[in-house]
Amino acid sequence: MEPQQLAAPTANDLEWFRAEATRIHSINRQVGFAAWAKADFDFTCPSSATYPFQWFWDSCFHAIVLSHIDIAKAEAELLSLVQNQHPDGFISHVTFWQRDHYEHMVQTYDIAFRSKYLSDEMQPPLLAEAVAAVALRGRGQDFLREILPSVERFYEWLNNARNPFGDGLIRVVQPDETGLDHSPIWDEVMKIQDEEKESWIRGWHSICDPYDEFQRDTTKMIELDHFVVADVMLNTIYIENLEVLSKLFSQVGDSEKAQRYESRRDHARASLDDLCWDQEDGLYYDVNGRANHKMRTNTVSSLMPLLLQDLDIAKYQALMNHLLNPDEYWATFPVPSVAMNHPSYRPDVVGTNLVWRGPTWINSNWYIGRGLIRHGRLDLARHIAAQSVALMRQSGVREYYNPSTGVGRGAPDFSWSTILFDLLNEVL
Repeated sequence: MEPQQLAAPTANDLEWFRAEATRIHSINRQVGFAAWAKADFDFTCPSSATYPFQWFWDSCFHAIVLSHIDIAKAEAELLSLVQNQHPDGFISHVTFWQRDHYEHMVQTYDIAFRSKYLSDEMQPPLLAEAVAAVALRGRGQDFLREILPSVERFYEWLNNARNPFGDGLIRVVQPDETGLDHSPIWDEVMKIQDEEKESWIRGWHSICDPYDEFQRDTTKMIELDHFVVADVMLNTIYIENLEVLSKLFSQVGDSEKAQRYESRRDHARASLDDLCWDQEDGLYYDVNGRANHKMRTNTVSSLMPLLLQDLDIAKYQALMNHLLNPDEYWATFPVPSVAMNHPSYRPDVVGTNLVWRGPTWINSNWYIGRGLIRHGRLDLARHIAAQSVALMRQSGVREYYNPSTGVGRGAPDFSWSTILFDLLNEVL
């Protein structure tokens, strides 16, 4: 099943979007001194209108974009991100640098805290990719030697704290750690009753409140065996980043560490196929708990292994059949976050409705677009890039978009959506 007409971005699109990305990173830049941390900060927040703090995977996307635009800001982004790394190597998914000025906003977030200014949650671990992009376009090995110790400690924390069953896959202990906050993947285990955020909040508390009894001790949270999910998207990103990290250590001449992360990558890669692939449906699914119960919901997470260069031909073709199916993912503005023929598909998010249940997001487009290039489908990657530009020309640089109408929703001038600039540079 091949699409009949494909769009392609132009050099004009690239220049227009460079200006947009530069503008957005300028208006969302947060610079100052945090007395609580006794440290300066310099980063781009997701949106100054709604999200003024520093989020982990947002900052990784921001650094990759800034590596094309302003290398000094790109370095500052990552150095701010690792500034408050915990002694065990963990990096919080949110650093509330300026919390005292935005307390009213903090009260609206459902977040687990390790301290007043640092969350106790992780996010998809694309730190190595961000570091590689900044080193490539900046100071190279000098920057790597400065930041790699922190990067290594973070990936060691992932392996030690979130690989409880020895299969090499990273487990999350609550749904928002995947970055796919309200995805219908979690509906069954969270007992989601409707499409309003209040239902999700109740489900979130049903998962997280029991953790408070033992002060969110990681081992004990996992021992509950209630929500111990190996998410396909998160683990695809983890596998990709282990490969990148191995190459980074090779660049600085540390062959022993390069081999360590290559071996971990291979182990996790094999487990992704063994535990998450569903032959009957031709999709990858998240698995939960020690028993690896498959969570069979057809979402964009199921397509993410298209990023992997070594995806075998049969699995690649099965995933492409889903991606190019106009009833599932090949929308006017691909790629929706849930298959359009799934009962939970909701392309519009209005008021207190739940997100990641249908709209197109630019960060997942970035990953899928890069995967298509790796598998020789530059034409499809160009189409996704061109239609993403069309979304932004129509509705501005928003948090997410209706895949059929192109209407933009969520935060305005949303910084991580500027990751499109990296994809445009790759396809043009």
